[in-house]
Amino acid sequence: MVRKFLLPLFCLSLAAPVGAQDQWPQANNEVTRFLEKLLVHAPHYFRGLTVFPLELRGSEDETDYATLEEAFRLGLLAVEDTGSIDRVIMRNVSARWVFAMTGEVVVGGKQNRMIRDDVLLAPHSGPIIVATYCVEKGRWAGGAKFSAGRTLSNYALRRQALAGASQAKVWGQVAAEQRRFHVQTPTQDYDHLAQSPVVQAKLDDYAREFRRIWRPRMVGFVVAQGRSIVAADAFCNERLFAKLRRKLLDSYAFDCIGRFERIRPNLTQEDARRFMARIYTARFTRTKPPGAGDRLDFHGRGVEGMAICRRGVVHLHATPGYRILPVPKPPVPVPRPYQR
Repeated sequence: MVRKFLLPLFCLSLAAPVGAQDQWPQANNEVTRFLEKLLVHAPHYFRGLTVFPLELRGSEDETDYATLEEAFRLGLLAVEDTGSIDRVIMRNVSARWVFAMTGEVVVGGKQNRMIRDDVLLAPHSGPIIVATYCVEKGRWAGGAKFSAGRTLSNYALRRQALAGASQAKVWGQVAAEQRRFHVQTPTQDYDHLAQSPVVQAKLDDYAREFRRIWRPRMVGFVVAQGRSIVAADAFCNERLFAKLRRKLLDSYAFDCIGRFERIRPNLTQEDARRFMARIYTARFTRTKPPGAGDRLDFHGRGVEGMAICRRGVVHLHATPGYRILPVPKPPVPVPRPYQR
């Protein structure tokens, strides 16, 4: 059972052993206001993965956002190849808002791609150029259209995208994961690996175990792999989180398989609160991303991340640090661009 003892994140910032000037937010924006409404629940652990549920008090944004996978299924979204592996074209052909998350895979085109950054598409908007990485090195053939992949890339791979790593680094990460699971694919395709029986059987075990902690008003979680908190994801409403929670859980659990399964951490609810409270004193930079809304990037003591915002926060992602290694030299050759 998950204990019910909860405290707002902001209470932690007042109680944390930091200097006087660090006890209060240095910025008043969508992110810091969102944090004031989040509650951290006690942890639940299984095979190297620890999850601290995040609950939202009150309302942030009740828009029924369509996810990338849902938008494809309902015919709300068209995604086309540009002939370059680092970008695709998206068009929202519906009256719904569409949200695509960093690391989600689209399949088809000349090669399968991974979305590089969160994207929010307003109704009847586009064409919009969206940055991508290739996650299928061994194919450069096919049509121009993409369809929905079933996969959110594992966090080790998503972290490459979040940090702006090179394409060579992304391909190297995919190859490393294939070797780890002893799954070889004809085109070195990540989606094929993630959907393989050996991986899915393990991920289903995590899904069954963590099903017991899903609750009303839950909008995300803080995640630890082994003995370390690695990230947090929080969304504007429980509906959007419910659509994406299995993909997110799979993404973090994937990295634990065969690595941290026998490690029993001693992390507490207080550790998760402290991690989230670091965001209060981070430095924020506001930019205009492709598509709709604003993007707030933040960097502070022991935390960095981003939030895509519209009526407040739509999605917040935080991590202690991306820890990306230097780009390999020489770089892996890029396939010849597709000529329309």
